[in-house]
Amino acid sequence: MTQFSRGSSQSVAVRLDRGLDSVLRWLSILCLAILTLLVSALVVVRFFPIISLGWADEIVELAFAWMVFLGTAAIWRSQEHITIDFIPQALAGTRAGQGLGVLLGLLALGFLLVFTWQGWLLTVQARGNTSPMLELPRPWWYASVPVSGVVMIGYTIARIVKAFRRPHVKQ
Repeated sequence: MTQFSRGSSQSVAVRLDRGLDSVLRWLSILCLAILTLLVSALVVVRFFPIISLGWADEIVELAFAWMVFLGTAAIWRSQEHITIDFIPQALAGTRAGQGLGVLLGLLALGFLLVFTWQGWLLTVQARGNTSPMLELPRPWWYASVPVSGVVMIGYTIARIVKAFRRPHVKQ
């Protein structure tokens, strides 16, 4: 039986993190490509009604929902979202900065727990409903909310733990 050293388990975590980042970004890009193609086709078909694309609206909605929420999780992971960070930067390296990091992480965690729970409830409530044209299960649309929420909760917990461990320099 193989035992993992601390270093190898960290490298597994890093590989999983990078893999998750890649999946989040590529699925968001795929959804954007689908949106671009279908919306362009819908515009063309309105001017030149060669075929009916009534079904395309449902795929556009589905791709848009997943693009938004997977993209949000990817941005949350890399902390590329818009933030007002004047105070955290001013307090960086201090005990107050460490406390502020933990507080902000806990506030974000509270929001994300409610967000994920409500997304889960919405997904469960949609069971049995289907889309009108393609008859796809409606929970597919809403599942993007709890999936992205779980990812963001994981990264938020990791940030809180990191903020606790980060040594402060100044008083």
